[in-house]
Amino acid sequence: MALRRALIPGCVFALFSLETLAQDVSSTAPATETQTTSQGTPQPVATPPSAPAVATPAAPAPAPVTGRTVKGRVADRLTNEGLPLVRVIIKGTKQGVETELDGTFSLPNVPAGSVTLLFSSQDYGEREVVIGSSQRLVEVALDNIFAEEMVVVGRASEVARKNLANSVASVNAEEINRAPAQTVDQALQGKVAGANIQSNGGAPGGGLQLRLRGVSTINGSSTPLYVIDGVLVSDVSIASGMFAVTRSVGGSNPNPTQDNQVNRIADINPNDIESIEVLKGASAAAIYGSKAANGVVIINTKRGRSSTPEFAVTQRLGMYTALNRLGTRQFNSVEEVTETFGPDAAQYYVPGRRFDHESALTGRRDLSSETIASVSGVAGNTKYFASALIKNDEGIIANTGYEKQSFRLNLGQKFGDAVDVNVATNLIHSLGQRGLTNNDNASISNYMVLPYSPEFLPLGASSDGIYPQNPFINSRANPLQTAALVKNDEDVWRFIGSGDLTWHLWKTDAHHLRVLANAGVDRFQQENSLFFPPELNFEPLDDGMPGSSLFGTSQVLNLNSGLNLVHTYRPTSGGIVATTSGGLQFEERNVDSVYIVSRNMNAGQQNVDSGTAVSLRQNRSLVRDRGYYVQEELLLLDERLTLVGALRGEQSSANGNPNALFLYPKVASAYRIPSFHPTVNEFKVRAAYGETGNLPLYGMRFNGMRATGNIAGNPGLVGSGIAGDPNIQPERQREFETGVDALLFGGDVVAEVSIYQRNISDLLLQRALAPSGGFATQIFNGGSLRNRGIEAMLQVTPVRGTVEWTSGATFALNRSRVTNLPVPAFLSGGFGTGLGAFRIEEGATATQIVGNDGVDENGNPIVRKIGDTEPTFRMSFTNNLKYRDFSLSFLFDWQQGSDVINLTRYIYDDAGTSPDYTTGGRERILRSRTHASAYLEDASFLKLREVTLMYNLPRDWVTMVPGVKTARLSLSGRNLLMFTRYSGLDPEVSNFGNQAIARNVDVAPFPPSRSFWTSIDVGF
Repeated sequence: MALRRALIPGCVFALFSLETLAQDVSSTAPATETQTTSQGTPQPVATPPSAPAVATPAAPAPAPVTGRTVKGRVADRLTNEGLPLVRVIIKGTKQGVETELDGTFSLPNVPAGSVTLLFSSQDYGEREVVIGSSQRLVEVALDNIFAEEMVVVGRASEVARKNLANSVASVNAEEINRAPAQTVDQALQGKVAGANIQSNGGAPGGGLQLRLRGVSTINGSSTPLYVIDGVLVSDVSIASGMFAVTRSVGGSNPNPTQDNQVNRIADINPNDIESIEVLKGASAAAIYGSKAANGVVIINTKRGRSSTPEFAVTQRLGMYTALNRLGTRQFNSVEEVTETFGPDAAQYYVPGRRFDHESALTGRRDLSSETIASVSGVAGNTKYFASALIKNDEGIIANTGYEKQSFRLNLGQKFGDAVDVNVATNLIHSLGQRGLTNNDNASISNYMVLPYSPEFLPLGASSDGIYPQNPFINSRANPLQTAALVKNDEDVWRFIGSGDLTWHLWKTDAHHLRVLANAGVDRFQQENSLFFPPELNFEPLDDGMPGSSLFGTSQVLNLNSGLNLVHTYRPTSGGIVATTSGGLQFEERNVDSVYIVSRNMNAGQQNVDSGTAVSLRQNRSLVRDRGYYVQEELLLLDERLTLVGALRGEQSSANGNPNALFLYPKVASAYRIPSFHPTVNEFKVRAAYGETGNLPLYGMRFNGMRATGNIAGNPGLVGSGIAGDPNIQPERQREFETGVDALLFGGDVVAEVSIYQRNISDLLLQRALAPSGGFATQIFNGGSLRNRGIEAMLQVTPVRGTVEWTSGATFALNRSRVTNLPVPAFLSGGFGTGLGAFRIEEGATATQIVGNDGVDENGNPIVRKIGDTEPTFRMSFTNNLKYRDFSLSFLFDWQQGSDVINLTRYIYDDAGTSPDYTTGGRERILRSRTHASAYLEDASFLKLREVTLMYNLPRDWVTMVPGVKTARLSLSGRNLLMFTRYSGLDPEVSNFGNQAIARNVDVAPFPPSRSFWTSIDVGF
């Protein structure tokens, strides 16, 4: 039986054995003992005895009978692309045809009655299909059992997945685009074991954080490295500048990450992606050195494959609706109103009059759309792929949404047998409208104001468009007015381009020497335009100056280039393959952000030069890296034993000494054990060790200074109070991973289990200094933490044939611990121990939440651990069912454990308007005075992350339209159902963006949404 390739993340290799191949070949010989049904089950066939020769009277010749014509299509099971040149014959005869370039065929003169058709191809496994006596149409999917899935293992080399020595999760194009997603990282939710993907909130355009295998730093960068077609792209999150009005950087969290910004991987069009490889462990990611501590996500975009042009158009229409709402308290008497809001509130209360302000704010259901067109093919020695995208997602709050236009052109050219050149270009434009949400210290953002907007208070606009002031909050803010009048736009133009050249210097039967050169550029400009008109109820009150206009512009440029030499030795005698590679890289990252804030606007004009009070702010950073590496890969013992060793050296201007060379080694081995049982097709054991780093943040080597001094009109510099370290160096990560992979029952069961331990040392920390020296703290390297975890994947195909069912599951858990801390325990984010904060201390988990938990005999608060943001475990469940032209797929995502600091609930309780205030809210407020756990909640959930129903229209219908070859209808949804005990809007929320430690804080976020889509895909 032919083995088939696994279809879900973390699946293992595809292979075939000589024995099974011989069985497949032998099945083509005329045999009458058995025949195989479409389900692949051998069935006995009655062989009639030879009839004796008996003289019979001559009978009239029967009238000629013309057999029926059977039409159909043969496609790749994974991609659903039509397969050309597949041989289709009537079993037991030589009568047959070959499929056309689009996979269609027409087989004439098929005898009446039940007939078995045999489908065979050079690159695909054979399949026999029984057709009924009246059947004239057939759709057949073949498994690509001979094509090995290749996985990147170095800067310029790759290896077949069956020989891979470490865990690498793969997600293919079908899985990424099964249900429409706003961003690439959203499309990955629930599909990669060991990946924890959270969102800042539900605002259109994304804003998610991807964490792989737990916490890897405390004060360093916590984002993974994204590589698209060889380009190290930027995923920087740049604040909009909204903090200048909301004053969110004041208080205990002086960080602009509360602006609900987008991480820029959101710009990538998921429909352009061919596959994604996620390197979770240091053993896989070590070749990327000091930027790979948080994992590496390698994205490969589509290239031309077919010899004839293939055109495809997809049109999607859908809408977003609120997934969850908090609700509000209902007041039933004047006494309740005056007790909560004071005696003046009685004038606003009318018995029986109620307004649902939350629904009015988040009840938008406008039509969203997405149009995608692509063409791909091969013309001579040129491969090409081009695509265009026009996307418009409407948010559930007025004046929010996400628009994107994208154009991609990928070209590949062969110059004889010696040189191959590939070029990939992508031009993107996006406009994100984020609204006004999240934490603020001015009491103006939507969910900071809603708790002080009781349901008896009218807030809607009058007939002349005037919104009433809110008398129950000092800012007088009206959330309906804020949503209608505030402008918060983020406009981005981006270009990503890459080119690579392969020069085959020397090629014989045993040797292959190649030179590989590559270069890439990622350039984008982000413009943030925010406008708060003077007529806003809160504008004259927040700073005494009516109207505010903000403009921010950020120029980001990433450059990288590399030169590699690769030699492969494969002796004609077989049994060994040796690949030796080495090279060097140059990489540069440049960010320049300028913010202009203008207040007291003249006649309500938006231009920043129309205000009387103008301030400026600029942030710049430039980092240059140089890297060098050598790597050796060996396949021994008939390619059953894999040995890999590599060493990378790296220098960076972010280090204290930019010329210091830091080395990152890796070693790995895997052995494919010969089959020891008929049900075991493949069993592999593997082990790997690797080291990566995490560069210091820009400026950690310098003493911080601010050029804001003004002495008698002369400029002066003022110290920031933080001293840099001239000896600062990268954090060091060392990880050991071991695991097993298995392929059972002819590919019907695929399993993978990995166990890892990650040790991080030389952490980027701060220590206190004597104030007399002019600095309060200093950056330095010290301390260590550890992560241990388990990841597992299982895929089962219990049913094949006319009905096919594939089911899969992933499982992951991680445990962290601070193993050494050379400074006293300290808080790292949060709102203090009164409401819950994050504390780093030796011997404790790196993700613990501490808070007040009662008082001692002297009345002082007792501070101890009250929770943890690390989930107990995460699991996902996928199911794909196919029946003829119908298919149904769905994905459930389950998180067990993890705690959230629910300060949105605290705000509602404090205002006296939480839905359960009389039965629980009043008690929570009182308890929170001594116990921070009053607002700590379990974040366990089960979500129906994706569901899609597809129908391939019959070919006879489709081909009636000139030029159309295929058509498919689909209905899909994302985040349709959520089961959780969490009382907030969404247990996955993390207001403070992609921070290493301070996650799982819920403070007035943009509410989550579910989406519904209908799509039609047409192929030409």
